[in-house]
Amino acid sequence: MEVDVAIAGAGPAGLACAAALRRADPSLRVQLFEKTRMTGRGAAILVGINGLKALKAIDPAMLDDLLSKAIKLEGSERYNMETGELKEWLPMRNDEFSTKYGFHNALLGWADITGALRAALPPGSVTPSAAVAGFERGDGGGVRVLGEGDEVLATAKVLIGADGWFSGVRAQLLADGPPTFKDAVVWRARVPRRPEWLPNERRTQWWVPPDGMRPGALLAVLIPVPGGDLVWQCHAPLSRLQEKGISFDPVTGEAGSSHSDGGGGASASAGAGGESAKARCLKVFEGLAGIGPFMAVVAGTPESAVTEHGLYQRTPDQIPDGSWGDGMVTLAGDSAHTAYVDGTGLALSLEDAAVLGWQVKQHGLTEAALRAYEAARIPRVKAVFTLAARQGAQMAAGVPQQQLFEERAKLLYGGLDFEPLGATEAAAATQTQAAAQAGV
Repeated sequence: MEVDVAIAGAGPAGLACAAALRRADPSLRVQLFEKTRMTGRGAAILVGINGLKALKAIDPAMLDDLLSKAIKLEGSERYNMETGELKEWLPMRNDEFSTKYGFHNALLGWADITGALRAALPPGSVTPSAAVAGFERGDGGGVRVLGEGDEVLATAKVLIGADGWFSGVRAQLLADGPPTFKDAVVWRARVPRRPEWLPNERRTQWWVPPDGMRPGALLAVLIPVPGGDLVWQCHAPLSRLQEKGISFDPVTGEAGSSHSDGGGGASASAGAGGESAKARCLKVFEGLAGIGPFMAVVAGTPESAVTEHGLYQRTPDQIPDGSWGDGMVTLAGDSAHTAYVDGTGLALSLEDAAVLGWQVKQHGLTEAALRAYEAARIPRVKAVFTLAARQGAQMAAGVPQQQLFEERAKLLYGGLDFEPLGATEAAAATQTQAAAQAGV
């Protein structure tokens, strides 16, 4: 297969890059290679205003359609996980944000976002069950994209590594090791919402330690999803797993109980000790008297629906200076900048796509376009990650979340705009008029 652009990974980052490149130059042949079969429904994601602005630049009609499906959250209820007492109510401030930034944050399902991005591409643009293992540079300047066993999946002018946290493309490009394991494990699932599980479908419910939220501490949350589902998500520090006799290998991502008798039963998410991911999650959070409503949702979730993984991030010093690519190969999304699982990564991925599309629109499909894209993105990503690291320490020290949020919103949303990749209405009208005059 010969293409103009090959993209490793068909998650939101890869799909957004493909949509942006096709929007910038509809003649480009873009093919994505995804290691999974893409059968999951995914989780919920609060798309930040910066991500919405990037989507507007990529495809305004797509953004309008997504916003019509989004849940406009009223806010978050925060509960003490030991007593069940309501600690605080945090409103979303939608009207204020709409006035100040032009948008308010939108809650969407993962499948809504990926589905919209896929619909913007020609049929057959994604090859499933095709993991990109590496690449070779061709004699004529192209790139051979390699699958398992060095099978040549495609020959491309450009390769974009959007293959996630443990990117094979990044490993070959930069050889800088995996992202940092943050000594915590995450569980999540998407299930049909029952009214007793989440009474108000425009609010999220959080259970936090008595001394408040801290990076890597115990945390549990219920999130509504458009279409009548909900997503539950929780994470716990590695020390909590060890207290419960559960081991976790951050390299392989495998967990298991060192004291298990195998009674958890085998499942798609069973670990080394025979217990399922769901059973391990329940064990980790047992004994917390105030978290009953959350535990009821987990208990009512099919074992096969529960995912489990470590919490990984790239630290600011793991974002390379100058460039994260070489020649006609570059990175996007979590491959370039693994972020905390709070929606920041998705929004930054959409930013990547909008900027990459604009640089290709300006410079063509050239090495100059790729380096200009990286030069624009790296300072931005470093600034966001540096702020996140500092605010993590401030949160642990007890700085009020509202104060931290104001600073974060100013950096992420303030003064941020992206050039539209498609023809503007004025340009489109001019083109239509010129075509009519030419008798086309």
